[in-house]
Amino acid sequence: MAPADGNDRALDCAHCGEPALAVVWLEGSSGRQPFCCHGCAEAARWIAGEGLADYYRWRTAPGPRIGDDEDFSAWDRPDSIEAYSEPATEGRQIRLAVSGMHCAACAWLIDKALRREDGVHDLRANAIDGRVQLRWSQEIVPLSTLLRRLSKLGYRPSLPASPQREAQRRRERHRRLLGLGIAGLGTLQAMMFSEALYLDTSGTMPEATRDAFRWITAALSAPVVFYAGAPFLRGMWNELRLRVPGMDTLIGSGVLLAWLGSMIETVRGGPQVWFDAAVMFVLFLLAARHLEAALRASGEARLDALAGAQPAMAWRDVEGRLEQIPARELALGDVVRVGSGNPLPCDGILLDAKGWVDESLLTGESTPRLRQAGDALLAGSVVHGGTIRVQASAVGGATTLSQVARRVESLRGQRPSQVDGAERVARHVVVATLALALLSGLVWWWIDPARAFPIALAVLVATCPCALALAVPAALVIATGALFRAGILLKSGTALERLAAVDVVVFDKTGTLSEPELALVGRPDGEALAVAATLAASSRHPLARALAAFVGRPAPADGVVEHPGLGLSLASPGGETRLGSSAFCDVAAGEGGEAELWLRRPGLAPVRFAFAEALRPDA
Repeated sequence: MAPADGNDRALDCAHCGEPALAVVWLEGSSGRQPFCCHGCAEAARWIAGEGLADYYRWRTAPGPRIGDDEDFSAWDRPDSIEAYSEPATEGRQIRLAVSGMHCAACAWLIDKALRREDGVHDLRANAIDGRVQLRWSQEIVPLSTLLRRLSKLGYRPSLPASPQREAQRRRERHRRLLGLGIAGLGTLQAMMFSEALYLDTSGTMPEATRDAFRWITAALSAPVVFYAGAPFLRGMWNELRLRVPGMDTLIGSGVLLAWLGSMIETVRGGPQVWFDAAVMFVLFLLAARHLEAALRASGEARLDALAGAQPAMAWRDVEGRLEQIPARELALGDVVRVGSGNPLPCDGILLDAKGWVDESLLTGESTPRLRQAGDALLAGSVVHGGTIRVQASAVGGATTLSQVARRVESLRGQRPSQVDGAERVARHVVVATLALALLSGLVWWWIDPARAFPIALAVLVATCPCALALAVPAALVIATGALFRAGILLKSGTALERLAAVDVVVFDKTGTLSEPELALVGRPDGEALAVAATLAASSRHPLARALAAFVGRPAPADGVVEHPGLGLSLASPGGETRLGSSAFCDVAAGEGGEAELWLRRPGLAPVRFAFAEALRPDA
């Protein structure tokens, strides 16, 4: 692998699809491919070496960009393992929220990658809700090793927002799947016997055989109607009890009439039964509701991106002695130390003279802000330029970040006006449908009593406006999820409706119309750029990261010292090399701007690296 020249810089990364500011080439089975950084190139090399290159053919979108190495060692602490996982048949079991897993190919890659590790007993990756359920033996393979493997593939693991709610989601999903499974199996079996009855067009089937098929169909359809279809029957009962007939009234009455009418015809030996109509109605509507629930769960799972921004562990400073504890055990007034590149585990007050923090998660401002002693800092903000001390002012669910997550999650309980409107229309349609079915039955009772019930039932089933009740919620869930993926949070249930009336939009440029990361401007001297990049690779400061990314994130030099708020230095026999602010590099004030770095080498003139924001391609 080697950086390419300036003519190759317009290429897109073969792994993450982002523009490669300085191309890193990798030779593979499909030829020479460009990558934006060494992280993506190493991920592609590992995937190909493990025989998992089919991932690139099956994926529906580029993979996540490989970030900086993250330290997961704190997850191996016994108290952390005990708090965040539970005992299983073999080893322990943990459920993780994984950002960046957006398609079945991602889930397949995660499954294959982790199952290659000794000590992993079972793994289930679900791309729909962004969850990975892992069962492993901590004694054989530390959890941190598995999480580091995920991170090196570009996926960021974190704990779900609420273990209690996560358990409730699993129970609800299991109930839905059980009901859907029973409906599917019962419908298939009932349809086989119903088909035999339908094919007897000449009436030559022996009466005993016909009755046996009917009773078997009745037995097979009963669990479908009364267990799998119980949500519709309960909904019908509640609507009738409150005298507000709705969709469940229409669905439940159609299913019950079809099944009970079929039972009556079976007992008295009538000419026709409709068990198949009852079970198919339940199966199709359950499948539609399960799809809607899956879409809703997918949208809700994205809230874990907010919850995952708060770290699971924190370093507490007790009279100068550091101890690592679970972040949930922090108390008001505790002093917390947070290193460069790590997020704050709590809201707090800055105790040091100054510190740089990236608050883009909450404010959208991608440029780190300089904070002074006494300033308030927010949980989830990322520290840059050295370690800072913070006194906790809000912990756990009381942090601003948690409140934002709860605010967004509470929208699930608000009823958008579109849903209310759809239900009002559906209520009128239900009443009209019931009246039409009754009228049809009465008319045919006068014309041909034997056909009155089948025709009334057909009207009831055929005119059921199921799509009206299911399409609106599903559309809202999809729209809300799409907005969340674009970084837009809805603050009220009427936001989408009011959005349609907007005629003027005012954008804040930084991080909205521009790329979140600064880019190096121009093409500095190659030797100076190489020296600066090796120093910058040791820092997580945004300007240093932009400089290192420009040349494909080289390996950091040994012996680099970071001076918080100033820059980086590297001692050598010929003198000290510095990379940082103009003051740190002894450059006269006024020669540069804020978004810049200076390189000072012994005996050479200082070199300036300027950075600027680039517009997004779709701005």
